[in-house]
Amino acid sequence: MGLSTHVLDTAHGCPAAGMQVALYAVGGGAATLVKRLVLGADGRNEGGPVLGNHELQVGAYRLVFEVAAYFRARGVQLPDPPF
Repeated sequence: MGLSTHVLDTAHGCPAAGMQVALYAVGGGAATLVKRLVLGADGRNEGGPVLGNHELQVGAYRLVFEVAAYFRARGVQLPDPPF
């Protein structure tokens, strides 16, 4: 089954194509970067699951979505801090 994500931009009514995402493994009070990716035209990782069955291990993970950068790239005016 693996680990996947799908992001929709409900403000514009479309997938969040181009949004950057970082995946971290979390444990022992620390977060370790596992992978960075950019979402494709359908709002998903173009290469399939973020982590496939053979890569996914039991544990805690954190997905960090670069939402502010995505909206700024679309020309949306954001407050400071953005959210």
